[in-house]
Amino acid sequence: MIYLQQDFDLHPASPATRDRFVALATNVLAPSWTHFGARLVAAWFHHEAWFSQITHIVEFPDLAAFDAMRSSAQGDASLRAASIEVERLAPKRHETLLEPLGPIAPTTLHAAIETSQREPAGAHTFAILEVAPGAMERFTNLLAFANDQLPIIAAWRPVAGDPNLVIDLWKGDIGRDAYQPTNDRLNAFFEPLREVAPRERLVRLLPLPYSPLR
Repeated sequence: MIYLQQDFDLHPASPATRDRFVALATNVLAPSWTHFGARLVAAWFHHEAWFSQITHIVEFPDLAAFDAMRSSAQGDASLRAASIEVERLAPKRHETLLEPLGPIAPTTLHAAIETSQREPAGAHTFAILEVAPGAMERFTNLLAFANDQLPIIAAWRPVAGDPNLVIDLWKGDIGRDAYQPTNDRLNAFFEPLREVAPRERLVRLLPLPYSPLR
């Protein structure tokens, strides 16, 4: 599988702009992914970078399917018109191609989507990690070890770009506990993790109405 992450910076960054984007995505953008053989797996808004930034994650079977979609979409008049409206609502957009990382298989994400239809999580969290140079294999081994113990439902790294960047997707809103001194349990988790991934930031993700992952 290949995943496209789209980040849209709304302008102006207001709830009204967000509503217009949601209406456009619900009526045109989301159906178009299915029409062209892709799958929108998640649509969120969040405030960590810019107020009400919108993020899509779209799944493709492979790079060939991604390329075929781009070629087909160029000939679709309604999608071209929608793209013009997207440019008006979000003049700045960033896109990244991602691939699954090792032990967290795409089927884990698919199962989480199905579960969320019955029992919405209400929020998810990106854990964006900078892995130390030369430590990706050790990081992947740690991820495999923790896979059955933590609610991580996807793990990705860029197809091109920063070779040491990893994005873990967690079920739930994590990392918002009030300050408490560390303890043996936390140290046992973080000490080996920080040896291989010294820096990490969290992004709280809230689902939009058209998001399959709830």
